[in-house]
Amino acid sequence: MSIMDYLLKEKKMTEIIAKRTVEKISKYDDIRKEFEYWICNKSYNAENPLDVGGYTAQDIYKLAPFMDGLGVFNFMVTLRDDPEKAKEYIDGGFKRK
Repeated sequence: MSIMDYLLKEKKMTEIIAKRTVEKISKYDDIRKEFEYWICNKSYNAENPLDVGGYTAQDIYKLAPFMDGLGVFNFMVTLRDDPEKAKEYIDGGFKRK
């Protein structure tokens, strides 16, 4: 299943929102591939996990179990784009409003 199919069928996103989401997740090829692995396996890559800023997707999930795979991988993009901001979220315990 492609990322677009997953977003449209399982997440019930509109096509416009799904396209924007695919663009964000696909910004980095390695993060996109890890997300595709998660979509296919419904688990995080334990054999050769991607490390972004010292964190794997599994690490992020353990710190924020309320996040689904999409949330985890969106956060991985944030971790790469703005590591200081991302680490503030981590240090703050991913406080939600």
